[in-house]
Amino acid sequence: MALLAIFSHGPMPMFSTRTLAVAWEMWAHHHWLVPHINGEPYSEKVPLLFWMIHAGWAVFGVSDIWPRILEVVFGGTQLVLASLLASRLFPSRPWVAKATPWLLMAFAYAFLFGLQIMYEVLLCTWVLGALLCLTPTATRPAPRWWLFGLLVGAGLLTKGPVMLLHVAFPFVLGPLWNDWARQNKARWYGMGVLGLLIGFAILLAWAIPAGEAGGEAYRQRLFFTQTAGRVVETHAQDLQNHARPAWYYLLFLPVIIFPLSGWLRGLVAVPTTLFRKPWNTGMPAAIGCTVVALVLLLASGLAHLPPIVDKLLVIVLLVPLFIALLRQPLEPGLRFLLCWLLPTFLVFSLITGKQLYYVLPELGGVTMLAAACVADLRERHSGLANHWALGTWPLSLGAFLLAIALFIMPAVVPTRFPDNIWLTGMAPYARFFGVVFIVLGALLLLRGRGEMRRLAFAGLIGTVALNALFTLGLWYRYDLTPASLYLSQADAAGHPIGNLGVSYNGQYHFAGRLMHPIAKIKLQPGMAAPSDDDDDDVVHDGDSLDDFARHHPDGLIVSYAKHPPAEAYRFARLIQPSRTGWLMIWDAATLSALQAGRVPVEPATPTQLYPLDYWRTRGAAR
Repeated sequence: MALLAIFSHGPMPMFSTRTLAVAWEMWAHHHWLVPHINGEPYSEKVPLLFWMIHAGWAVFGVSDIWPRILEVVFGGTQLVLASLLASRLFPSRPWVAKATPWLLMAFAYAFLFGLQIMYEVLLCTWVLGALLCLTPTATRPAPRWWLFGLLVGAGLLTKGPVMLLHVAFPFVLGPLWNDWARQNKARWYGMGVLGLLIGFAILLAWAIPAGEAGGEAYRQRLFFTQTAGRVVETHAQDLQNHARPAWYYLLFLPVIIFPLSGWLRGLVAVPTTLFRKPWNTGMPAAIGCTVVALVLLLASGLAHLPPIVDKLLVIVLLVPLFIALLRQPLEPGLRFLLCWLLPTFLVFSLITGKQLYYVLPELGGVTMLAAACVADLRERHSGLANHWALGTWPLSLGAFLLAIALFIMPAVVPTRFPDNIWLTGMAPYARFFGVVFIVLGALLLLRGRGEMRRLAFAGLIGTVALNALFTLGLWYRYDLTPASLYLSQADAAGHPIGNLGVSYNGQYHFAGRLMHPIAKIKLQPGMAAPSDDDDDDVVHDGDSLDDFARHHPDGLIVSYAKHPPAEAYRFARLIQPSRTGWLMIWDAATLSALQAGRVPVEPATPTQLYPLDYWRTRGAAR
């Protein structure tokens, strides 16, 4: 299913195309040590994924096939490691190890993000492997510290210091869940710190020479700015901060763990297992703090209170609950998962920079927790474990409602929503997928043994179906191949290229195999260039359109608009959709003349319109 989905369409802008652009520039210009994007050192990421892409290119040649196969291999490895970790944590419950990979592959968000050529899926592999090194086996209670250090180093070379956040708490809180750590605290912490030092040594073995090769600005961002900028509030220019409120992950948690968030039996099993009676003396107070903090967080989101208030409320919500749960008589596997998931979730909530995919490595722990709690429910509450009301019927109801919406789309969309690009794109194919979701809804209504596997199967097939619907109806708005190939010809012919008004994230570089940077052109006409160097062979970032056209009369400009202006159909070189808007390629002199109110020279060739099927069926005027 992953191979089918990942090859159903091309690399997605901006996630996959940016990663491929960096790998391509490193490969094309032999920047093996310092990642580059658009001709500049790229301090946002470390190079291990790029090196793994290069290894495949050295054998199979440069294409996007190998990077996509790599992502599928990483995902499959993650399933195996999660199952192994579950078998270590719950040796007396083999069903937990069997259920974990099924539930993990059912996560819709994780599956769809795993189709992107990104770093998090590889990071998940290193995180699970490192945690596996800390867990005891039947024949060896002591951790494998050297392998732990090597895997931490691999994670640091994949995503940087954030790797430590994913593995730090199971190590620091080791005596709370590991008998060997409790009995050998000095060796646990001494060898663990040594393992972490090995990991940092691996990172520094690359970072120090890379910092020297990349220059002072790159070195400053690599060692300080780009990591610190995600932790604290900052407005540094061109810094990928992704600042969001502290309650962001709490709000989107049901989305991240869907369809598990719609499985009533799993939702009931978790609190039933963790909050089993008799409660310790602090449990009622902890639950009270959690409920009050959750209500206040909801009010805070509506009232837009200062960020410090949100962070304090998240602390009040999680810390007392964590302490109370660790005082419960829970088995070591559950204590490990609590020591991993709750503190890590808290720290990621307190960090300013947030993206949903930052917490993907913890989804393996979420599946283990759900599987272990369902197994416990079967042992201690057989009535709840088999009650029909706690089945997957809410997901079945959702599938039927989605199917109804898909069936009526072709009749309703053309008259009610003719200008909605999403609905008009999907409507011609919607009824076929409506049949798919009727079948899945019926499958989820079945009762009896195999409920978890039916849930996982429906989640996986439903996600693949939605990806296919996107491919058929909307991929043409994300496919930048026509523009990339046009720019490739211009780049090979020596024509400078500028990108007007919006940030450029390398989306044309790999598909077009561009060998030169694309200049970032400012919108304001007549704006002075930031450099005094007027050499026509130099492309200046920050030039205005007039400056670029004057210095490079043979150059091209890529511009964007919600709707193409009328003159674009006469004077632009190429027009194609781009997400919710349009992308146009112009001769620099032509676009400069139009913005100045002059009529430019008539182009020698007509404007190229892509995709051809779109223009044949809808018409240029529409």
